[in-house]
Amino acid sequence: MLSLYSANAVLSKARAMYGKKITEKNYNELLSCRSVTEIASYLKNRTTYSDVLESINENDVHRGQLEIFIKQKLFYDFASLGRYDLSVGEHFFEYLIARAQIQQIMHSLMLLVSNKPGENVCSLPKLFLHYTKINIDALENVKNYDDFLNVLKGSHYYDILYKFKESDNRKINLTAIETALYSYLYGILFNTINKHVSGKPGQELKDLFNSYIDLSNFVRIIRMKKFYNLDNDYIMSCLLPYGNLSNQTLYSFLNAKNNERLLEEMKNTSIGRKWMSKNIDNVDKIPKYMRFKWSKHNIRFSISPPIVLLSYTFLKEMEIANVINIIEGVRYKLSSEEIKKLLII
Repeated sequence: MLSLYSANAVLSKARAMYGKKITEKNYNELLSCRSVTEIASYLKNRTTYSDVLESINENDVHRGQLEIFIKQKLFYDFASLGRYDLSVGEHFFEYLIARAQIQQIMHSLMLLVSNKPGENVCSLPKLFLHYTKINIDALENVKNYDDFLNVLKGSHYYDILYKFKESDNRKINLTAIETALYSYLYGILFNTINKHVSGKPGQELKDLFNSYIDLSNFVRIIRMKKFYNLDNDYIMSCLLPYGNLSNQTLYSFLNAKNNERLLEEMKNTSIGRKWMSKNIDNVDKIPKYMRFKWSKHNIRFSISPPIVLLSYTFLKEMEIANVINIIEGVRYKLSSEEIKKLLII
């Protein structure tokens, strides 16, 4: 049972840390930077990322190195907050580690399929490497799917990935693998919530993730119908389980004659009525925007430590994604207005 002291500590610490977030003024100043070096210097000297960037030489840091250091901030901050609530913090930390492992696995598989195995394979901070049992360095030497499976032997992912074994790397079904891995991840997550977060906070967390899954599945349907000529049953097999939308509703999306009709079908659902009228310029942003608004509200008003803990984590994660989008945009000489469209602020 979480003590009153620990609960108050989580709430006050998370809100204090959120108060040091990157502001709109910071974003505008980052958008005015003309090089990765300028961005690194700004982050190191003007923001809360100074602690993870303390050891870098901003004048010669590589773009990939800078991004890895920045990602480290999420793990450090979560560890700092989770120590006040070990019973919940530990288990949600396991979820974060599993999610990072899956992201790395998918990144490595995409390189393998594109005949670029081992090219910049590790995109994770050193702190993460301390917690994973997967030999990330070994992924740099894989030449085929068998090599890849050998690296994952002894992990939870081996049995999942073995089912998709193909003799030809070009036939590896990345979409099906991604669905299987994230289905496993959400199984971990909902199990954690059921075991360790009871009552109204537990239900609120389940509602959040079910809504996120519904919106993510909607986006996936739109993208698969737009870019690929696939039958409905195959697309259904590529959707994430859980969520609140029924199979009947999902099939009504799949049977829509065009994207305009599909959008109308979504707007007739309860989640669609809530989130499809926000004038979001890119449909891919909708799940992230929903989680952003939920997190921003709850970090201010919730009195549930698990909810505040995850709210801070999601907000920090989105902030890191914004910063990385700015780094990438500046690197590829995009205008500040083009980069700004990629951000969730």
